[in-house]
Amino acid sequence: MSERVTSGTGHLVFSSGRCWFGVPAPQVLEVAVWETLTRVPGAPAHMLGVFPIRGEMFPVVDPGVLLGQARETSHRVVALRLGRGTLALTAGQLGGMSEVATLPEPADDRPLSACFRGPVALQNHPEVRLIETDALFAYLSRET
Repeated sequence: MSERVTSGTGHLVFSSGRCWFGVPAPQVLEVAVWETLTRVPGAPAHMLGVFPIRGEMFPVVDPGVLLGQARETSHRVVALRLGRGTLALTAGQLGGMSEVATLPEPADDRPLSACFRGPVALQNHPEVRLIETDALFAYLSRET
């Protein structure tokens, strides 16, 4: 079952492009490397394609591109299992696990802003955006 980001929850910290992100550790299925992506015709730039993990298809999204930043060049992803489905987020570097002491509010009430909190300082990175994974999944589902 998926959970909203809450304080006191462990988060996996990772980079995508020039940005650092954190996702709730209980939702992380694994960190994987894709060899081949199947492109999705007409998909937005942040939706890189889909690939299988253990026979299940995972859509691959670059959260940095979603926020208007440079694309991640590695083939590493953080695979998430959410209440409504699966999602893989591109990941360049892994920053480790970290507890979140205090949660900031989203920047504003726009739909995309509701998917991210922060920035907060975690794992020696001063600006980590915490991803509200269920909100991001819902946002991405509305796009297609």
